[in-house]
Amino acid sequence: MFKPWDSKVEGFVYDKEKAYFDLFVNTSDTYKHRHILELLLGIEQPCFFTGTTGVGKTVVILNTLERLATQGVVPININFSAQTTSL
Repeated sequence: MFKPWDSKVEGFVYDKEKAYFDLFVNTSDTYKHRHILELLLGIEQPCFFTGTTGVGKTVVILNTLERLATQGVVPININFSAQTTSL
């Protein structure tokens, strides 16, 4: 039987010791994306996240890789910019 994604979302616990930009609030969307990313990485398949600027793609990926680092995964981050230049 299928269950709603919302039932899987972990509750948010505020940690006053963490920096503001280190806080991560799970939602049903972030959980879905993390779950699919973990499944694809687990079977060594590539994954491509796309979407408009500011929807949280990078945050979800970095948070997932940080969680997987505790399980022996060694992430290598390569940053790309969405900034364009005029000629």
